[in-house]
Amino acid sequence: MDYRIDFILLALIYFVFFYRRWRRRSIKELVINTIMYIYIVMVLFVTLMPFPIPFGATNNLFIETANVIPFRDLALNYDGAVREIILNVIMMMPFGFLYPIIRKKGILITIVLVFFFSLFIESSQLLSAWWGSLYSRSFDVTDLITNTFGGLIGYLIYIALKPVINKVLKE
Repeated sequence: MDYRIDFILLALIYFVFFYRRWRRRSIKELVINTIMYIYIVMVLFVTLMPFPIPFGATNNLFIETANVIPFRDLALNYDGAVREIILNVIMMMPFGFLYPIIRKKGILITIVLVFFFSLFIESSQLLSAWWGSLYSRSFDVTDLITNTFGGLIGYLIYIALKPVINKVLKE
């Protein structure tokens, strides 16, 4: 039930704010922008949903849920650490690939935006823990690093495929 409300809210945001503006452009722009929006919604689904609602009481130990030591889980041989790193890299590759197609921006702007998108997610997870949300997650600096690296890989894939992408978008 919690997820349905979040998805309905995100669908309303899409139709009220974005679809109306994007449909005035070419069908290719509508499609690529919609793909980016769906991608962002799916990242939010995996990382933040259901969106936390503050309960009034706060968790004063929330900062203890944060990991500020890069690759700590890997160094301590935690089960699943390598899997989590790989998944975080993969999760942000589409952002690094799609953003320069949509906005025609270079590597620096793209990577900075990937970093800030990841920072937004990690900070929201930290706030979720502070609010005492039932679905709290934790801030992890390793996620920030690996997400940004994933965006870089996505951008490099974009560069490699840029001639094909430009040809498809011009047709």
